[in-house]
Amino acid sequence: MKSQSYMDRALRAQDPRYARILGKLGYRRRDMQAHRPLDPENELKVLREQYQDVVGKRPYHGWDTETLKAKIAEAKG
Repeated sequence: MKSQSYMDRALRAQDPRYARILGKLGYRRRDMQAHRPLDPENELKVLREQYQDVVGKRPYHGWDTETLKAKIAEAKG
């Protein structure tokens, strides 16, 4: 169920009164950007492709990133 609190509705509204007040509180600033960490799924996909290039066969689907890094390092050196 969606939250219907006052602040949620105020943040969704494009009313200039809310924009002015929320701007004073620090919201809706152009210099504020969300910091997104590396996507673990994307990193796992890249490591699987790298393993396939190095070893020549597809990796086991149950391996995590640490195991894949170890297997790639082992195959390289």
